[in-house]
Amino acid sequence: MKQSIETNLAKIAALAEIREDENIRFRSFLKGSDKDVDKIVHRLHREIATAIDCKQCANCCMELTPEVQPEEIEQFARLDGISIEEYQNQYCEKDEYGDIAFKNKPCRYLDGKVCSIYEIRPHECRMYPYTQKDGFIFRLLGMLAFYPVCPIVFNLMEILKDELGFRRKKTIGFPFHRQDLGSR
Repeated sequence: MKQSIETNLAKIAALAEIREDENIRFRSFLKGSDKDVDKIVHRLHREIATAIDCKQCANCCMELTPEVQPEEIEQFARLDGISIEEYQNQYCEKDEYGDIAFKNKPCRYLDGKVCSIYEIRPHECRMYPYTQKDGFIFRLLGMLAFYPVCPIVFNLMEILKDELGFRRKKTIGFPFHRQDLGSR
């Protein structure tokens, strides 16, 4: 991979705020794209995900509350030695969509920057950041939400903008091209 990969979470969060309008315009641009966006996204996912060690980041575990399925809740309750009802009352809540999700951040199973239940982690955690799945342009709102959280999503979106020829507006005093993403 030729371009540098940004992993500084503070820089990613700052750039996400600066590029909010640009990212909304990019979403519209992607919706109208006739290119095979999934093919490009999958290639970028492979390249970027191999360059980033999620165990050095764990920002998703600190910032997000994944949806959990009933069978996962049952498994976690057994693991903790409590009833399903007690587990749900202590550790789960309905999210804005009515789904059951963990209610506390950071994730209670995060040990340093490593998942202590990695082998049985929720399906949502296994699939995150969803850039390896088909239908990327149908999940763009989610990608915009993950952009300031996940270095994989951030870098993928930035490189995708360049590869698809998305026209950026210059932001005075801030980087606006992929080559400017390197550490300073």
